[in-house]
Amino acid sequence: MHRVIYDNTLRPSRRSVLKGAAALGAGMMLPHGAMAQDSTPRRGGTLRVSMPYNPASLDPITGRNLPDFNSLFTIYDALIGFDDTTLELKPMLATSWDWADDTTLVLELREGVSFHDGTPFDAEAVVFNLRRGLDYARSNVKSDLNGVEEITATGPLQVSIRVGAPNAALPAVLSNRAGCMVSPASVQAAEEGNIDRAPVGTGPFRFVEWRDNDLISVTRNDDYWQGPDLPYLDAIEFRIINELNTAARTVTSGQADVALNLAAQQIMVARRSEDIIATATTSMTYYTAFFNYARGPLADVKVRQAMNYALNRADLQQVLMLGLGEATSTIFPSEFWATGPDAATHYAYDPDRARALLAEAGHPDGLVIETLSWPDQAAMQRTEIIGEQLAQVGIRLNVTPVQPAQAIQVFMIEEQGDMLISPTGGNPDPSLAYDRQFSGTALRNAGKIELPGYRELLDATLSTLDFDARREKLLELEQFVIENALHLPQYMSAGMSIQTGKVKDFTYGILTAPRLEAVWLDEA
Repeated sequence: MHRVIYDNTLRPSRRSVLKGAAALGAGMMLPHGAMAQDSTPRRGGTLRVSMPYNPASLDPITGRNLPDFNSLFTIYDALIGFDDTTLELKPMLATSWDWADDTTLVLELREGVSFHDGTPFDAEAVVFNLRRGLDYARSNVKSDLNGVEEITATGPLQVSIRVGAPNAALPAVLSNRAGCMVSPASVQAAEEGNIDRAPVGTGPFRFVEWRDNDLISVTRNDDYWQGPDLPYLDAIEFRIINELNTAARTVTSGQADVALNLAAQQIMVARRSEDIIATATTSMTYYTAFFNYARGPLADVKVRQAMNYALNRADLQQVLMLGLGEATSTIFPSEFWATGPDAATHYAYDPDRARALLAEAGHPDGLVIETLSWPDQAAMQRTEIIGEQLAQVGIRLNVTPVQPAQAIQVFMIEEQGDMLISPTGGNPDPSLAYDRQFSGTALRNAGKIELPGYRELLDATLSTLDFDARREKLLELEQFVIENALHLPQYMSAGMSIQTGKVKDFTYGILTAPRLEAVWLDEA
């Protein structure tokens, strides 16, 4: 029996917000029957995963793309974990965390954990990792740790982090890239500290090899701290297949067990098979276009607003998502606790208003936007349709297809082009989501500028742990980003994957960053 799962219901959780987590509802509709969780897992077997997008790096702090987490979370544990369906924070390498005062976060660490190279995980290792996130020249998590002033080992298994101002998002930051723990010995032994291709963590699996655009393989960590039973799998092979239809066919043909990061078209095709489970779950991933608004045509807010009014988002959702997901003008699903009631529909389709804004900006005959896009079939289709809509008001896209890792390098670091069309999201806290995209130090802010007023609004979202007060400030920040048209949001995606029935206890969570230690294979 095929099962297709989709739900778009998100609810706030006061307790998880007070811990610094973004909170989502755990309820999920299962219209074709619930996916039963088996009570008797078996050990053994190799999970074969097909996925697009060759990672930029297997070092958590130098990587850049959300799909990197398909493999990162097999090799690394973070200081703090999170629930896949609610984002509520939970213990991981830190058994607890508490604010000793408004600006000091104290972590109590797990005892008896070792890195894959046999060196101990302790407070000194945490200090090393967090300092590396702040100081390493190639670190992409510096903005995540912005405001951290002092990191101290206050005991063999205790770390105190002092920030310059209250930061409600810091625990959630430590559940993501900045909190993933790398063996200090491996960094110290590597040339210039570069472990992009030699990852050593404490996670459930040890790294074996990485063949670019072909294979990443990991094997069971027999000394994993969660106990002798986990992980259940002997190994995982991640096959990198950039053509999404081909990736999906590896599952339907029996060459793979799971395919990740798919598009709606593959979900609909997979529904035809009685032996395949196709899932489209609520996701924090959204499709947008990053702007370089520090220079060129997109420095003018009227041009940016015109582009937003020129999009028919409902049509984009129907054509590109086949009705899954949600058309939106913002960065979170409409039912998310940090989303305003009218945010998703702020930029109603209005081509006449778009043309008027372009004329006011001095472009009555239109203009050309130098655009980068991913080169896979789905991305190029998305770019073509967006380009057709913008062309109706006189905005023409000059498109250069570039692989995801290279696109980020070219656009966000080298600052080539005006716009990059790309999915993004997957952040565990709403303040962090804004910080990573719009702050002056953010990787995704190509121009590296902040508009006047932005910093005060962002800081206000971090300065309180009170749910209602924090939500009010987040809604003000959301309105600022929307009104200034700092990007070109299109729609919220679903988290889409397909799998065979023998894959048990697999969850493609809200952040689409799967943890695979509890997955097992039923070979019967």
